Amino acid sequence: MPETSAAQNLINVLKSAPLQKVVDPTALSVQPNIFKTALDKAVSNLNAISAQEVNAEKLISDYIQGKAGLDEVMIEIEKANLSINLALTVINTSVQTFKEIMQMPV
Repeated sequence: MPETSAAQNLINVLKSAPLQKVVDPTALSVQPNIFKTALDKAVSNLNAISAQEVNAEKLISDYIQGKAGLDEVMIEIEKANLSINLALTVINTSVQTFKEIMQMPV
């Protein structure tokens, strides 16, 4: 019977205790659109890579017409290749990291 009275006392204490917020939402300093900001940056960077590729293609056609030098063309092609490889590496690493996070036990 003493267990019942101890349990009853605990219930009475919990009922009389004032409710408190566990997390105060005003205390959190999270940016409201952090995902949108990151996505916008990624899209703008991919657009810049696309512009580099278009510029390299333009220089190739200029070289064929004799308006550009081979060194300019090779440098622009290599810049575009490096940018594309970097973007693919970042995308693949991000996807792999996301998959690992999703497999973590909670």
